[in-house]
Amino acid sequence: MTTIHLSTALLLTFSLCQGCASGPEYRVPVHLASNTDIAIVQASAHAKAGGFIVGGDVRRPNSYAGVVPGYLHIVGRDGSSRVVATTDTHWGEFMNRRFRLAYFKAFLPVTDPSAIKEITIEPVTGQRP
Repeated sequence: MTTIHLSTALLLTFSLCQGCASGPEYRVPVHLASNTDIAIVQASAHAKAGGFIVGGDVRRPNSYAGVVPGYLHIVGRDGSSRVVATTDTHWGEFMNRRFRLAYFKAFLPVTDPSAIKEITIEPVTGQRP
């Protein structure tokens, strides 16, 4: 076997084994809400041990360049729409007036991630949690 074929075979074997070790990725739908001060542009949630990592981007719909006080309220619901888990997080610093995006990341703790069937993210502005 040539060196290239051997390297390719080893790489393929390692990548397949790594996928088996980490297991299938569990994702749930993420519903985004916005208000006049903050718009959630995109978000995703990935199951991890003990909960979900939730992250995404928010933007200011206006040209305001200052700090926007507030936070994001994140709620995980089961199949009956009952609240199973909640957490709050702050968005990061807005870059500048022209590039109005800020990143956020949070951990939504839950004992059984498969119980969560949807996650809702809602901005709460003008106050601190």
